[in-house]
Amino acid sequence: RPGRATDFGLNSAANVEVREMKTLFQDLAEANRYINQEWLEMLAPLSLEELDRPQGAFFGTIFGTFNHILLGDRVWLGRIGGRPFSFRKLSDRLCATVEEFRKERAKTDEALIALVEGEQEFERVIQYSNNQGNPDSQRLYQILLHLFAHQNHHRGHISQMCHERSIAIPDGGYIAFYRAGMGKK
Repeated sequence: RPGRATDFGLNSAANVEVREMKTLFQDLAEANRYINQEWLEMLAPLSLEELDRPQGAFFGTIFGTFNHILLGDRVWLGRIGGRPFSFRKLSDRLCATVEEFRKERAKTDEALIALVEGEQEFERVIQYSNNQGNPDSQRLYQILLHLFAHQNHHRGHISQMCHERSIAIPDGGYIAFYRAGMGKK
């Protein structure tokens, strides 16, 4: 049927398919944590005022964009877990300080890793209410692919803002994660 994990070229045998999907999502979750840690470490010397300097990006600033990524992750984790995460708008600030953000980002990264580690049914359907409050549903693997793509999309904005200000950050690509010896072998 359309939209199945086999569309990605995975073996159609159920146990192999789940194992391969789990490996893929484990790598994506671990890479997400790795990239976040690397970037936040490089940005640590900057004050909140420096990180929150308006740059015309969709979420305004480096800090605003990091907050948006965190919000998106929390929204999807809440939907997956059946505990909706309450917010008013996609630009809501979850953290007032950089230190608070670092702690919340780390907790959320660990929650994503734990979700993937414990999951056996990536094709299960998640029922949730969308941002407009309407009922919706999606397969878990589709949600996870969206979640990780969303993070990369907005990290691209952060990378551009850093580049414009000559702020050095590490490569945010998955290949850097693997070159660092991380990921499943």
